[in-house]
Amino acid sequence: MKILDLKETKSFTQILDSSKDKPVSEIANIMKDQKIGAVPITENGKLIGIVSERDIVTRLVIEGRDSDLTTAQEIMTTNIISVTDNDEINFALYKMRENNIRHMPVVDADGRLTGFYSIRDFLKFKVNMSEQLKSKHKNLAKYQIGVPAALIAFSFISIWLDLFGKDNNVILFCVVFVLIGIFSVVTARVNIKYDEE
Repeated sequence: MKILDLKETKSFTQILDSSKDKPVSEIANIMKDQKIGAVPITENGKLIGIVSERDIVTRLVIEGRDSDLTTAQEIMTTNIISVTDNDEINFALYKMRENNIRHMPVVDADGRLTGFYSIRDFLKFKVNMSEQLKSKHKNLAKYQIGVPAALIAFSFISIWLDLFGKDNNVILFCVVFVLIGIFSVVTARVNIKYDEE
């Protein structure tokens, strides 16, 4: 699954980005109000940095700076790790794990910010996908169990109605082969759709 698939489930009508000259106190209020742990910093739409809770603690609080007088540019992380829409979600998670970060910006070819996700967003998406896969497994199992069960039932009904006479053998085998053919086609179609996803 690609980042683009995640973007379809979580739309960004407005990315909560800020300018490099905004005071850290205002950025902290944005984090508090929106219940987020980081804010991307942009300039003319391009991502130039990220201010995270860690940045505020290590570069503002510990150094005893005034949050009203310190700007985002002074404490933001500029060594930015990002992904694009066409990158795989597992690749993004790998980069987050390897670099010990909890937020991942998505940029286009020009470096413009197009999305901003937390590790929680990725994990929630993967849990939802897992639930969908379980549902598809169940539906596929129903196809695979249903037709053989119908054939067994048909055989018992045929014995009960004494349809196994010599005159009816050809018709009976034709019906059985048609049912097996239908079952095979339906199962193949379901499998193809399942594999494509």
